[in-house]
Amino acid sequence: MPAKSKHMEQRKQRIANAKKNARLAGKLRRRRQLQALGGLLAVAAVLTLVYLWQDGFFKDEEPAAEEPTSEITEDPLATEVPTDGTEETATADPTAESSETPTDTETE
Repeated sequence: MPAKSKHMEQRKQRIANAKKNARLAGKLRRRRQLQALGGLLAVAAVLTLVYLWQDGFFKDEEPAAEEPTSEITEDPLATEVPTDGTEETATADPTAESSETPTDTETE
């Protein structure tokens, strides 16, 4: 619908331009908000990765040294009791061994 006067034509043009500028400003505002959100997420991701790296999360764990385990642990000082019925007992005490060996007076 054409305007009746030049003044009305200019007014309609100003209103149309204001609406157009408002739409563009809204688009730009949303774009800036999304960019800021993306930037915040990127910074948070980098900080998380740096923290995990400092904490040692990305280091390869050394394989545990496997020690051979046996069901029977042998003590070098312990002795076994013979199962054949004899009463021989060997002890790790050095004084007991010296009493079993003959002394100088016994051998003469």
